[in-house]
Amino acid sequence: MIRIHRVVLAAVLVAGLSWVQAPSAQAVQGRDVVPVPEVSGPIPSVVGSDGNDYTFFASDLDLAARGYVEQEFFYSGRANVYDATVAPGIGARPTPSPTANIVSAGHPYKTRMVVRRPARPAAFNGTVVVEWLNATSQYDVEALWFRTHEFLMRDGYAWVGITAQSAPITNPALGLKAFSPQRYGSLDLTDGGSLTSGDPLSFDVYAQGMRAVRKAGVLGDLRVKTVIAAGVSQSAGRVSVFVNAIQPRGAAVADAALLYVGGERMRDDLNLPVFKVLSETEFTAPASANEISSLQPDTNRMRTWTVAGTSHSDWASFAVRYALLQRDQPTAPLRDTCARPSRSRIPDRYTLSAATHHLAAWATRGTVPPTAPLIALGQDGTTVLRDDRGNALGGLRMAPFQVPTALDTGANENPPGGTGLCFLNGTHIPFDRATLHSLYPDQHTYLREFTGAVWQNVRDGYVMPADASEMLRDAHSSIVGRDLECGPLCANVAQFPIQPSTQLLRDHTAFLYMRGGDQLAHTLDEATDAVARGQTAPEQRQRHYAKAIQMLERYQEQLDRQHRLGRATADQVHLLSQYAEILIEHIAAGTARTSGRGAGGG
Repeated sequence: MIRIHRVVLAAVLVAGLSWVQAPSAQAVQGRDVVPVPEVSGPIPSVVGSDGNDYTFFASDLDLAARGYVEQEFFYSGRANVYDATVAPGIGARPTPSPTANIVSAGHPYKTRMVVRRPARPAAFNGTVVVEWLNATSQYDVEALWFRTHEFLMRDGYAWVGITAQSAPITNPALGLKAFSPQRYGSLDLTDGGSLTSGDPLSFDVYAQGMRAVRKAGVLGDLRVKTVIAAGVSQSAGRVSVFVNAIQPRGAAVADAALLYVGGERMRDDLNLPVFKVLSETEFTAPASANEISSLQPDTNRMRTWTVAGTSHSDWASFAVRYALLQRDQPTAPLRDTCARPSRSRIPDRYTLSAATHHLAAWATRGTVPPTAPLIALGQDGTTVLRDDRGNALGGLRMAPFQVPTALDTGANENPPGGTGLCFLNGTHIPFDRATLHSLYPDQHTYLREFTGAVWQNVRDGYVMPADASEMLRDAHSSIVGRDLECGPLCANVAQFPIQPSTQLLRDHTAFLYMRGGDQLAHTLDEATDAVARGQTAPEQRQRHYAKAIQMLERYQEQLDRQHRLGRATADQVHLLSQYAEILIEHIAAGTARTSGRGAGGG
């Protein structure tokens, strides 16, 4: 049932109207009060409804098992246009935006927000992360949610995603109106088509969405203590300008700001904590995605972490959305076409989760987060220093990077004649067998070094204990230290459509965090071990590959059971089972080739 929430307190309404209809910038400078918009919802949503009448990118994670609900709301109001500007790309800029002035006022708008929150107030930790949804792909991307969903639900956060820019609504092929005209046809962030360039209403749309989070009942009975304004990449640039230029005009709507892989330099006189987390890409990319000139010292209101070996566009947040893309954006590619194998495997999601945890404590209790060293640069101030294998020196070093098994960098490029954003995608190339054996002659050596590095990450405050345990489980299941040749059929490299492998399938499975997922991961670990043993010992390949096929068939059976138990969606099962079938075909072909060579030599 649709509910309408209206502002009924006259004082708030009058203050809001004076802000929207201000006669001059000087008259309201420093005295703005952000109005509460009119909110309708929750809008009914059933995935698969006719005309796609459901929430775009409705989560396919098992929210109910974690005690969470998902709801979508529409909200509307009137917004100002400001003289604030946003730098291109990720919004990096060495000079903070000054407090903005109003250029025009009273522009009507209507947009949406998606809410994922604990169902029970007792499970809510009091903090809401309000993500400015990324618009780079011309459709809404929940870039922060895709990276940190497990942490947010594990620790009792609420998450809200706001459509603050027009392209994800209006793009003729990819936008919300194209996805479901009947559901999203009334949304508009252009004042009826009169403001079609630069998203000038976006700052007020975002601010009023945060007011709705506190005042319009979109979180049900949850009592909000802290609101974190958050953005990733392009939207981090927007949030940084909002914090620098818009919020200082008056009453604050955000208690803290989280900027991931983007954003301009922040003002020194802000009265809220700001946490910026950067990947290695922001040290190697072209100017539109380079943060070196925007770096600033840590203070009692500013913190910057630079995570060595990570890439701007990461692997986990890409892999976890494959089934969603096939459902809601079927034309979106599920592979990169870069000069080198792309997407660093250094798990940036863990440091991003730790940063969110620290930021919430900073805002609520004044607990200042730990600092981290910057990625090392040469004397020119722009070149990343590297070890003899090509991995970066310095920076926040997560255990999988400190105890390396691959070349992981933030740099990549388009192939000759190619186009695209490969400079954002980083590189991941596993070390060969000889290199791994020289570093880790046995599994004990690898696990000893890795375990030490993991718990050092925890002591430094860079990783949450639960995520440390996950990294350790993954290390114990790894073939590193076993002196095995992995080969293409088990290597974790590139993406599945390019190179089908058991380890890539394991990632696709693990990133869903489904109930019973440990059993699926264990089955795939056995398949990986069998493929590697078959690759290492060609004379026994047929036997080992037969076991790998057996494990993949068992995996498919387990997937079907997960679906029957309501732990996996039909779309997830279809994708993963299809990938398993592709692997079975490739492994069987490898067995046939081996058998054929054996017959020929007899």
